[in-house]
Amino acid sequence: MSDPLRIALVAEGVTEREVIEAALTAILSPRRFVLTQLQPEATKPEMGMGWGGVLKWCRQLAARAQLGGGAVESDATLSLFDGVVLHLDADVATFAYGNLGASAHDDAQALGWRALPCATPCPPAPIPVDALFSVLLSWLIPLAPGPRTVVCIPAMNTGAWQAAAKLAEGHALLSDLECRTDIETQLQQLPLALRVDKKKRESRLRAAAAVTTNWPTVTGICSRASAFDQD
Repeated sequence: MSDPLRIALVAEGVTEREVIEAALTAILSPRRFVLTQLQPEATKPEMGMGWGGVLKWCRQLAARAQLGGGAVESDATLSLFDGVVLHLDADVATFAYGNLGASAHDDAQALGWRALPCATPCPPAPIPVDALFSVLLSWLIPLAPGPRTVVCIPAMNTGAWQAAAKLAEGHALLSDLECRTDIETQLQQLPLALRVDKKKRESRLRAAAAVTTNWPTVTGICSRASAFDQD
């Protein structure tokens, strides 16, 4: 039996890890893999969570890079991994660097990061031409995603994949699903059998299991799930 793939994940939080891991289980089956979450990482609380934590991780990675740049996965800390997944929810496009404090705003000016907020077309554009993708790339300069790095921008909220996996065809919440910023709140208010409560681990894991089982449905509803599958 072949050794499991080693995949590194940089994401906004725990829920996103569970959803992305569930998707990878479906995509890579029957190949085994080990997912290591590099951000957020329990031993580095100073990095924070959410998109601000992803930004800090990217800047630390970029600061270690040689002047000539190169691929993200060429960094020594990533060399043991077969693949790297970088995650942001698309709603980050509606935020501003000042939301993270004055220092982030100043860094954005000094380092030439692409502007936030940025355009948020919906239904979402393909990732290579997405404005938020360009923002993420600017955080990584002089590095760039190489052939072993996949950028995952699931929807305005990762809960879209949970909803696509759990809700029956025709459900009202599936309308414009990838555009919904309120999908997590809406999922918490559903009847118990369909509910996804982000604060309860068992509820999140049931939703993750549904993502794995119903992945073809998720990719059929969510264009960004289909793109992640292909990437």
